[in-house]
Amino acid sequence: MPKVRALPSYASTLLLRCLAILLFAGQGAVVHANDSIAALVDENMLRDGLSLKGEWRFQPGDDLAWANPALDDSSWQIRRVPGRWSREGYPEHRHMGWYRLTLQLQPQIIDTEHVADLAVRLGNILSAYEVFAGGELVGKIGRLPPLEEVLYDRQRVFSIPQTAIDEQGRLVLALRVWGGPNGMVNAWGAGPASGNFELGHHSPLILEGVVGELPGLIFCALIFAFGCYHLYIYTLNRGLRTYLWFGLTSLNIALYGLMLTQWKFFWDVPFVTLKKIEFGAIYFFPALGIQLVWSILKLPISPALRVLQGAFILLSMAVVSVPGHEIHYKTLTFEQTLALGLMAYAAYVILRETRAGSPHARGVAAGTLIFLATCLNDIAIDLFQLDTLRLAPLGFVAILLSMAISMARNYTSMHSKLEEQVAQRTAQLREANQKLMKAASIDHLTGLLNRRGFTEEVALEISRAVRTGKSFSLVLADVDHFKQFNDKHGHACGDHVLRRVGVLLGERTRDVDRVARWGGEEFMLMLPETDSEGAAVLAEKLRETIAENVFEFGGQRLSLTMTFGVAEHRQGETLETCVARADTALYHGKERGRNKVMIGNIKGLTLVG
Repeated sequence: MPKVRALPSYASTLLLRCLAILLFAGQGAVVHANDSIAALVDENMLRDGLSLKGEWRFQPGDDLAWANPALDDSSWQIRRVPGRWSREGYPEHRHMGWYRLTLQLQPQIIDTEHVADLAVRLGNILSAYEVFAGGELVGKIGRLPPLEEVLYDRQRVFSIPQTAIDEQGRLVLALRVWGGPNGMVNAWGAGPASGNFELGHHSPLILEGVVGELPGLIFCALIFAFGCYHLYIYTLNRGLRTYLWFGLTSLNIALYGLMLTQWKFFWDVPFVTLKKIEFGAIYFFPALGIQLVWSILKLPISPALRVLQGAFILLSMAVVSVPGHEIHYKTLTFEQTLALGLMAYAAYVILRETRAGSPHARGVAAGTLIFLATCLNDIAIDLFQLDTLRLAPLGFVAILLSMAISMARNYTSMHSKLEEQVAQRTAQLREANQKLMKAASIDHLTGLLNRRGFTEEVALEISRAVRTGKSFSLVLADVDHFKQFNDKHGHACGDHVLRRVGVLLGERTRDVDRVARWGGEEFMLMLPETDSEGAAVLAEKLRETIAENVFEFGGQRLSLTMTFGVAEHRQGETLETCVARADTALYHGKERGRNKVMIGNIKGLTLVG
């Protein structure tokens, strides 16, 4: 099965190099097998990587003597590499064939220094092969008959020993290729199918291969993170079912994309298992696609579409559960035809809804049409064995982006309506329960919220933070040495101090902030949309205000200080946990001499000022 390469954007220098590899691979010296010497190789060619794409000698059949560099292959056929065999293959030879290419190294590079790390890079060859250099076996992929192990996706760099080059500097490369089982050859053809075929130094060829595979890995990582993010949003609000389908679709695409890269071979699993993951993912994609698109369009899924979904799910289960590769090439054309019909119908529905004025359809129309065009291109490559660039990754990106934009619009609209409804309902409830709230939620001494009222306000703020993703902070404040006021001046003085502190805290906070008497001489502040640093700045200003203020009671001028503990609320955290962090910060502020502001972070405590 040919590969699909993903080309996402990332660091500029790496992108330029990847583009250079993709655009100019195979643009070096063109090799011709018509001559006895196919190409004259100099050091510049080796350093830059000599493309071996072009004409090779080819002979169907199998004879190990054909690896001999002295063999006269002038009567052999001429075939281009890469280039697949016809779908009929060579059943009379058990689909075996040999390729040969002769290279002449210039005299000045035929020494240990220049050829010590010589290597050849081979692309995707269906379905297994052995590579010989100077008659020596230097590597293989899969196993040839009679063992017959298919491993057609692996691309490798093979070292060429110095002994493979004769005294005149001639290097003969030979490929012993097995096309695969009859069914696979009839479905996909055989032979060198795609990828880079190069001669050069070992380390640069390895580096070029790694750099060439990085875009695919980055693409998969980004799509995977995209999917996880939307699944996380769904866990916060189970009513957002579209986010569930979008997240699952993204994870499916990321898994499929990874199976199209060489990175999959880092897993120590059989090749057939990797291919079953790949086919299972791409067969499952249309079932998820139906669920996602119809969810975005807010349309019911008809019974016929449910049956089609079930067909794709059954196909996915079949390729995963049925042993061997045969199920893959026997079902691919059917699945592609079925998927093509589904995509055409989806495009029709989206265009119909767009003409009807649906705002949901407009957001996904462009991405769906681009995705449909790229799928047509890639299906044509498989059906007609075309040698063109695969565009499916670009189509995946287009449809994901368009759907993400449409979902964002839907979410924004829903969020705005929800806020309006909440505001209206809140106003009604406030008006109906104003007296009850005062009796049950207000501290009679200071006129501030009491613990119950404050807890209710925080519960509302936690709910809002879950919806918006914006955090808030709590500030716990305690009057230093408050017992002295009661002991020296009486409880009436203590009450006066508490009322005065409540007034100062209320005057120097915003309307959206909430100030409460938490209990005794403790006060609590809730600061919406404020992180711990911002809360600490406000607490420091309040600390200075309290310390500079002079209280008069019974003809005496009194002063006091307060200690503050700050904690920022974290997503998923309970009120009690956040208050405990603020209380710990307050406690440490008391230990450090009082009249302090301490921040209680997850990783520790920070003294302000």
